[in-house]
Amino acid sequence: MIFENNWVLWTVVIVSVVFGAFLLFMLLQQDQYQWITANGYKIQNIPRDATIVFVNNSIEKRVGELYKTGRLVAFVGQSISGGIDTVSAREKAKINAYKELAEYFNVRVQTFAALVEGQLQSTSDSRAQQVKSIALEVYKRVTQIFSEAQISGAYVYAIWEERVGSLVYTNVLLVFDPEGVIEALKANEEINKQIAELGKSGVDFFKALNSVIWEAKK
Repeated sequence: MIFENNWVLWTVVIVSVVFGAFLLFMLLQQDQYQWITANGYKIQNIPRDATIVFVNNSIEKRVGELYKTGRLVAFVGQSISGGIDTVSAREKAKINAYKELAEYFNVRVQTFAALVEGQLQSTSDSRAQQVKSIALEVYKRVTQIFSEAQISGAYVYAIWEERVGSLVYTNVLLVFDPEGVIEALKANEEINKQIAELGKSGVDFFKALNSVIWEAKK
């Protein structure tokens, strides 16, 4: 009986110590970060000592809605400077954020190609290869538009700075709104014409693009 009581006691002690260590770890982790929020939702953690210099309040509600419904896709761009020309540093960080966005889609060219192939199963091999080639050219053109920051539907939501010695690390949080991007592409006469032609061949370009976008949310 004494042995059983000791075993129970030690079990309680061990569990308590592990749980206490876990809580301490979580508290220490929380102390290392602060949050950029949107409509009350925590969307991006940043270092505790970073300075938030901009939040785009005009789209806060939309960003919060995207987060709440699991559709928020965001990319971070960074630039390093001596802290003198802050406008230039922020612009470079913004460009780098757009490059991150473009790179995400660039490395998923094969995923997009496979999705297009899946839509062309009933098409002859020679014709399917031609249509696939056209679809990939349109896809690459779209990623180029992303990299050149020419697309509506991708917005700078927040900017924060971290000072490390004499250097300033400027960070830009770019929010990618899938619905807004697709609407912007539809409004691009050149792109939309090519997408319409693909549709005549059985390729739903936006369906395939949406599937690639969905991968970014996982």
